[in-house]
Amino acid sequence: MDFLGAILILSSLITSSWLILQALYSPHDERVERCEDKKITYSIIIAVKDEDPEVIGSLVENLKGLEYPEFEVIIVSDDSPERFREIEKLEVPKNFRIVRREAPTGRKAGALNYGVSLAKGEVLVFLDSEARVERDFLKILSRTPWEDAVALRLKVRESKGRLQRLYSQMTDYSMEHLFLGRAVRGFPIFPNGSAFAIRREVLASLGGWNEGKVAEDLDMGIRLFLHGYQVRYIHDIVVETLAPFTWRDLFQQIRRWAYGSGELLGSSLKMLTKGGRGLEGFVYANQWGIYPLFLLTALVVGALDIWFRPSLLAVATSFGIYAISALIFSLSSRTVESDLRLPVMILAASLIGYLSGLLRINFKWSVTPKRPKGNEETPLILKVISWTYYIIGIFSIRDDVIMGLVLVVVSLLMLSIP
Repeated sequence: MDFLGAILILSSLITSSWLILQALYSPHDERVERCEDKKITYSIIIAVKDEDPEVIGSLVENLKGLEYPEFEVIIVSDDSPERFREIEKLEVPKNFRIVRREAPTGRKAGALNYGVSLAKGEVLVFLDSEARVERDFLKILSRTPWEDAVALRLKVRESKGRLQRLYSQMTDYSMEHLFLGRAVRGFPIFPNGSAFAIRREVLASLGGWNEGKVAEDLDMGIRLFLHGYQVRYIHDIVVETLAPFTWRDLFQQIRRWAYGSGELLGSSLKMLTKGGRGLEGFVYANQWGIYPLFLLTALVVGALDIWFRPSLLAVATSFGIYAISALIFSLSSRTVESDLRLPVMILAASLIGYLSGLLRINFKWSVTPKRPKGNEETPLILKVISWTYYIIGIFSIRDDVIMGLVLVVVSLLMLSIP
């Protein structure tokens, strides 16, 4: 078999294996044991920046209703003095603190570490500003046995638009397969920073959050695993969140996740020394680089088609493997609504983000808007990627119909993203 054909099939096998694995991680019923209330003290820490004061006000109202005797809430703002003055006007109970960092260094992780330095609780709970919880949130958490850290279930609320419903389905699939499904099989759980709790002494032993990292929660998960700590996933403790309102917002959010994954490749490689669980954890940590791997390889091979043409058998085999795995993945998701633009957009965002993280290209972090805004233009980088696939597909189609058609179809779906 020719070299390019072998590379094409290998990349197809890598991407397809991860898609099929996710389908196999079908969830089982979780048996949650409850114990007596341990009377733990909690500190809930939220980092905010450029958030609408009404969003923070709604968060405060939600947390004020918690039915638990000993807890505090610390909201750390990295806002400008002008914006912070608006947040300061919020009326909060005595166990709430809203503080501003004068020197907002270390990105979100820096703000979280600042909040930890002020916290008094035995257990530290980390939420986002759009998080909403039930009144018995801390009561149930205190009655659930866990050792070192715990990841909680995210669920999207207010799924009114089509994109929000699609994102909600994607979130539910992730929680059921990549969290619950992996947890019951004993694979390492990587916490989501939007719904995460950890014992103070465990966090201290790791030196706190790793400041400056784009995906500080993924970095935390990797370090917890490498140090032998256990992260339990609890599916019946729900933290509600919001979906992005526009395709542009979702593109930027996935691009940020993928950037953080690529940035942490060196750290995640260390997990390979921990046997089979480490290998699976490495794959999970780098999923944003695995998703687009095959279509990126196809793009490169298509560009080289003029000089080095892979065999028709290799091309057909690689695309056949990928198509079958995508079908298995799609059937396992059991989605009510579907839109081919969503997986294509995810592939484009993860490709751009992961490569940028690998190359340490300067990254500008921004908050995902919590409210709908006016129409925004499609990101320029997405247009560039779309036309690149289109041009190479058109040139390839003369000599390799399968390759060319797939690249053109991918490009057209990208170009149709609003």
